[in-house]
Amino acid sequence: MTAVAMIGPGDAEPLRAPAGSYLVHLSGAQTGGALAVVEYRFPPGSIGAAPHIHHGHAEHFHVLEGEVTFDLAEGASTLGAGGSVSVPIGAAHGFRNASSDWARCLFLITPAGYEEYFRDIHRALEAGEPLDPDRLAALRARYATDTL
Repeated sequence: MTAVAMIGPGDAEPLRAPAGSYLVHLSGAQTGGALAVVEYRFPPGSIGAAPHIHHGHAEHFHVLEGEVTFDLAEGASTLGAGGSVSVPIGAAHGFRNASSDWARCLFLITPAGYEEYFRDIHRALEAGEPLDPDRLAALRARYATDTL
């Protein structure tokens, strides 16, 4: 049985991102693998994630601040604060901040595990490794994710 996990304000795990930063609010270690909750803050004009497909988890997004443009099979759609997108396993998607302001969104990852990708990115950046598209694709591939 998994213990109750309670993470207070300011207690999330901070991680560097290629553009912006992540906060891991809940990881699979805290939820018995059921869910991970990750916040992402990223600057104007940046790509949050190039188009990709997850084969092992669904990803749900909730925009907290600013606007986020989601690139989906149906086309591009921009959502402002309060908007949500649910991407099932196997659905192609990517997202970016095409606006002139910072954006912040929450990722709900089910089941958990993909938060380890964000930790891999953080470790690579801390080690001074270049994170070009090929390197990001190789890191994603560790978590049953194909870059398109």
